[in-house]
Amino acid sequence: GYLGSFSQKPDCFKQVAGRLRLQCEEDMPEAERVEAAVRFTLCELSTARAHSHPLECKPFAVLEVGSSGEDEQLSSCVEALSRSTQHWSSYSGYLREIRACM
Repeated sequence: GYLGSFSQKPDCFKQVAGRLRLQCEEDMPEAERVEAAVRFTLCELSTARAHSHPLECKPFAVLEVGSSGEDEQLSSCVEALSRSTQHWSSYSGYLREIRACM
């Protein structure tokens, strides 16, 4: 499946996907899906060293899903991602895939 494809990716993706896999069987709150999509996007940006992630997303750059970031910080990060077509494309793609796992 989609989440399994991340086992071939760097550790950042594996950790986010592993946490998601635990929750895929349950109803995952929208905020957690958004946060996971943000984290996947930041993993992607970190592999492309030329692109740094927005400062608003710094609380979500750590690997523990659900460990940090208030709703307000999450909103600020998503808003920051929306200012870049490339970032937004990555984020919205991940969010779509996470919703599909439900």
